[in-house]
Amino acid sequence: MPGAEQYWAALVGAGRSSFDKTTIKKHNPKTVRKDVGEDCRGCLVINVLQGAELYRRIDGWWYGIVGAATATDHQNRT
Repeated sequence: MPGAEQYWAALVGAGRSSFDKTTIKKHNPKTVRKDVGEDCRGCLVINVLQGAELYRRIDGWWYGIVGAATATDHQNRT
């Protein structure tokens, strides 16, 4: 999948050597997918070594966003 690797490398600004081995997902005929054809570039998976602290920070941001969006006090959001 050199085309997909080139696409993702250019998009994230990384060299192709930064990527692990490309895998191809087995086709499931029961699945109705919209992302098919020549334009499909697959899915980029990012692994972060020792990323627990980053994960906790992102989780906290998400918790804050969801909490603000679902708060019953709409007075502060108008």
